[in-house]
Amino acid sequence: MQKERAEKSLQKLESRLKDISSLGLDSRYPEVFELASQYAQDSLHYLGKGDYFSSFGCSDYSYGLLDALLIIENKKGDFPE
Repeated sequence: MQKERAEKSLQKLESRLKDISSLGLDSRYPEVFELASQYAQDSLHYLGKGDYFSSFGCSDYSYGLLDALLIIENKKGDFPE
């Protein structure tokens, strides 16, 4: 169950990264977007190692950064949770 939860979180995160890019927020906030992308990569790394707790944690950090960008830009309601 933990593996499935970590996989689902990472899939949703990858989709959210694309959403942020489609809004051009990756170029408006490159440092924040890069950090969120690095956390996504870390999440994938930990998933591959079988450390689902760390994978899920990295996904959460990344989501928090991306959600902050959507809040700053008043776009939070444009995308599903």
